[in-house]
Amino acid sequence: MDTDHRQPTPQLPILEVSLLGDFRVVYNTEAVTSIDTARMQSLLAYLVLHRSAPQARQHLAFLLWPDSNESQARTNLRNLLHLLRQALPDADRFLCVHTKTLQWQPMAPFSLDVDDFENAIAAVEEAQEGGSSSRIKERLERAISLYRGDLLPSCYDDWILPERERLRIILIDSLGKSIHLLERQHDYTEAIRYAQCLLIHDPLREGTYRHLMRLQALNADRAGALHTYQTCATLLKRELSVEPSSETKKLYEWLRNTSEMILSSSSYQDTSAHIIPLIGRQHEWGMLLETWQQCVVQRRSHLVLVAGEAGIGKTRLAEEMVGLASTQGISTASARCYMSERGLAYSPAVTWLRSDSCRSAVAALDDIWITELARLLPELLIERPALPRPEPLIESRQRQRLAEAMARAIVAVNN
Repeated sequence: MDTDHRQPTPQLPILEVSLLGDFRVVYNTEAVTSIDTARMQSLLAYLVLHRSAPQARQHLAFLLWPDSNESQARTNLRNLLHLLRQALPDADRFLCVHTKTLQWQPMAPFSLDVDDFENAIAAVEEAQEGGSSSRIKERLERAISLYRGDLLPSCYDDWILPERERLRIILIDSLGKSIHLLERQHDYTEAIRYAQCLLIHDPLREGTYRHLMRLQALNADRAGALHTYQTCATLLKRELSVEPSSETKKLYEWLRNTSEMILSSSSYQDTSAHIIPLIGRQHEWGMLLETWQQCVVQRRSHLVLVAGEAGIGKTRLAEEMVGLASTQGISTASARCYMSERGLAYSPAVTWLRSDSCRSAVAALDDIWITELARLLPELLIERPALPRPEPLIESRQRQRLAEAMARAIVAVNN
């Protein structure tokens, strides 16, 4: 019996380069400490980040020594390159050195934490195109965890500033998406943690302070929300010599003067939304909150009818309830009825069905039900020209089918 005595091909040592946060290079699991000057680190970082093409020596010399004449800058580059080749293990595997150009070998066996971060962001975008919220959340968490600090913070060269800012903006956007997603899932503790992280990276964004205050109130931490306001006011005064905006002050005063821990919150992107306290009607508001809690606990639908003469605040109560439901990640739809429109059949139902909350649910229905809804939403026949046209509505069974189609659309919203 023949035996294959061939030895497996040995794996080449991997060079690990970290530029996010502290500069760090590891070769074959051992830290490389000899690349210990800011200039060497800047040159290596530039070559790694621009490895897709050879870099002209003249260009590199100008980037690193913009205040020196060309001759002196090129001499400085030659000396720096000599030091880098001595400090970098197995340098010829990673550096392609020519008379006029330098290039980091793009096919060399190495890893870069900036690449890992950007790949993780790409995975988030892929998940957003059709993945579940849990997958999006998982990929956002991974991407954020890979950002261990700003790009090479010890480097003050002009070339790195746009790239550093670009990556920081990507992080801030990812944190915002995570906060919004966690809030919709009622995970206020984690949403607060990410909001606090966002303020570390962008401490002068006043809208984030307001959002954090709302999250803390939703998490029954009124004291924490009030402390967040004080932090915001102190920082704005010290850094910008300004006071918090009227929106922020209004939210602070509401927190000071109310014992309710439930606020109407906008989405993360709309941090400038007005927060208008509900004045009066505390008894009625309490009854609505009690009914709401029953819906949540029992997972059953409830119908609440708010009645009374004009001008006593019925609409305001309803708007507050819609705001609360939106905060909890519940799809909402609103409609109004006016005396002048009393001749328009199904007017409130049409408004509901055209709302953002219902549009996707309508589109997901079977063709037979979409055809029925086209009686009320004729634009469906334009969007779906192949749909059968609805028959004239002359028999009771047809009216029943229309009612069932509307019910199916509304029920499908939260399924």
